Amino acid sequence: MNLSSTELKVIEQIAKNNKSINLIAKSIKKSNKQVYRAVKKLKEIGFIDNSLEPIKSVHNNLLQQLILEYPSLISPLSNSGINIFASILEPKTIKEIIQKTGLKKGIIYKKFRIVKNISLVTKKNNKYALNEKIWPKLKDFFLELNKYEEIIDKRIPASSIIYFKNEKEIIFSNKEELNAALTAFSKYNQYNLKLLLPVYYYYLPNKELTKKEIFQHSLYIAEKEKSIRNLIYIALFYIKFKKELSKIKHEIINNINIILKGKSLLNYPTLKEIKEKAQIYDIRL
Repeated sequence: MNLSSTELKVIEQIAKNNKSINLIAKSIKKSNKQVYRAVKKLKEIGFIDNSLEPIKSVHNNLLQQLILEYPSLISPLSNSGINIFASILEPKTIKEIIQKTGLKKGIIYKKFRIVKNISLVTKKNNKYALNEKIWPKLKDFFLELNKYEEIIDKRIPASSIIYFKNEKEIIFSNKEELNAALTAFSKYNQYNLKLLLPVYYYYLPNKELTKKEIFQHSLYIAEKEKSIRNLIYIALFYIKFKKELSKIKHEIINNINIILKGKSLLNYPTLKEIKEKAQIYDIRL
């Protein structure tokens, strides 16, 4: 959810039961044209219906309550603010926030400076987190928004499963052939790892993907679909192209390296299972 300050101010007016375009425009000191554009956007994202009535959902209700109670949140939450603060429900470094949101470092730091006086963000060991002790309702809003956005995105069919997304890109699966770039396990065939899959794994925007990107997308999928099968595929791809992929840092890769040394880990394939599959694809461990 990426909302401008005008769109958030319109939400505030609608929450006050102001449903007149003219009155909203006067109240927030914007032109009717600007308010019409904001209303159109709020309809597109499923916040209001054609009669300007808020569509009932937990995250919509929480956002209205927050803006009514704390109008000063409009500036911090505007534009990329919601995406930035929603990304730090768990502590993250700036690099991790950039990866999660797809935003530039300067934009993130600017938002952090804006909220410094209201203690919205805490910092510990170079990791930033939402100050949930002071802003518990804001945390609830982000949790509900994340639940909603995990299953809904206007860029892809409703029947899709989403594994990762930010403003610029999205990784998802669908049973149908779509106009999107194949990625992750659906792209392994190109590297002589022929797999029979029940779905297609896709990436948008549609572009030619590098080996590193394809592998990284596999890790996103494995984070959500925690299956031994997926982990074996990832292990094989990693072993085959280890020189090119060794700089990628991830817990799954760390655990695969532990298994390759002969140790066993819960919920991971054994070294024997990886070796058996490696022989099928003529991959040397």
